[in-house]
Amino acid sequence: MNITEQDRNGVAVYTLEGRVDTQGAEELDDVLNAAVSAGKSRIVLDMAEVAYISSAGLRTLADIVTKNREAGGDLKLVALTSRVLRVLRIIGFDRFFSIYNSVDDAAADF
Repeated sequence: MNITEQDRNGVAVYTLEGRVDTQGAEELDDVLNAAVSAGKSRIVLDMAEVAYISSAGLRTLADIVTKNREAGGDLKLVALTSRVLRVLRIIGFDRFFSIYNSVDDAAADF
């Protein structure tokens, strides 16, 4: 998985490319936990290039959103593919996460 980061007015935006499978989830977990440890509690994940997410990836998202909300921030998801969105809907995560069509919309909502 490829993960890139940029800052948008104090919002950490991570662009994900590839599969969030067991290995990708580990990489994502490392990156996001490092961000949270560095005090970044306002995070946006651009997932337009993610075609698959495993239970390990879902667990990472749930862990980080919980940590960020406890710190007064949030984790917002952007541009989910239909397959990933379907998985989130099946397990009810679409009610737990804020989901946006664009990074600008998500970042502006903080």
